[in-house]
Amino acid sequence: MEHELRYDLDEAVRRRNISKDNIVTIREAVRNSKLPYVPPNVTDKLIALFLNACDSLEETKSVMSIYYEARQSSPEHFEHRDPRSDEIQQCLNNQDYFYLPPTPSGIPVIFHRLSNSTASNYCFDNAIKTFFMTIDACLYEIGPSPGIIFLFDMKDVRLSHLTRVRLSSIKKFFHYLQEGLPARLCQIHIFNVVSFFGKILAMIKPFMKAEIFKCLYTYSSDINYEDFYTKWIPKECLPSDFGGDLPTVAEMHNNFRKDLEALHGYFLAEEAQRKIIIKTGKNNLKKKDVESLSLVNLQID
Repeated sequence: MEHELRYDLDEAVRRRNISKDNIVTIREAVRNSKLPYVPPNVTDKLIALFLNACDSLEETKSVMSIYYEARQSSPEHFEHRDPRSDEIQQCLNNQDYFYLPPTPSGIPVIFHRLSNSTASNYCFDNAIKTFFMTIDACLYEIGPSPGIIFLFDMKDVRLSHLTRVRLSSIKKFFHYLQEGLPARLCQIHIFNVVSFFGKILAMIKPFMKAEIFKCLYTYSSDINYEDFYTKWIPKECLPSDFGGDLPTVAEMHNNFRKDLEALHGYFLAEEAQRKIIIKTGKNNLKKKDVESLSLVNLQID
């Protein structure tokens, strides 16, 4: 199956103490059409990601349903995800995306920043799409982990970029990250915070849950990196641009770009798998049915 994830399921089950019986329980719930939006051929590896990110079987079912609901209701972020397409290539030409090696505690870091400061080169929805693809590529390779960290750099962000942002897309962005992400979001770090960050915060804060807001950390250009290495992400897990031991951001982006393009078949197959529900009508409940589930949100460390 081309939509299958690459990581080693048996190793992940042992490492993260995931119950194989629970995998079977969730799979049977899917087969019995008890989970709205979830395609019948969802894989055990994806189920394991959700079980690892959630604290109970009921939470797992709810988060899985919202994961697929979000992908169905946000085509601008989850359709046409061919990494070789013009719109994704345009993002890769003007922004940096990649994931960093897991920290000593086993938590991978998703990195993103602009590489071109010209606002007209920035398409917000396509940037969200590419960012979500970067998360998927990370989970595809690394599998279940204790959590996930986001690291953003605002070095080339200009006030004119705000004119490219849509509030409806911000809402969808946080809906997916807070309700449907198959990983525990531990921390969000933002380097080189701009002087107008207050305007950005005013746009995004209404869509952020208190738990997410509490794990948001911002840094000015005079950041004390030694403190950052000690408290959050060590040097061995950071690019040399930030005093780390890894290659430059540009090098890491170019390397990841090749890896992402190599996942061409996976992204197309994953989208086709999701559309089984749409074509057959099986399990295709309305959004209000998902919202009426006894939803327990992802725990934030």
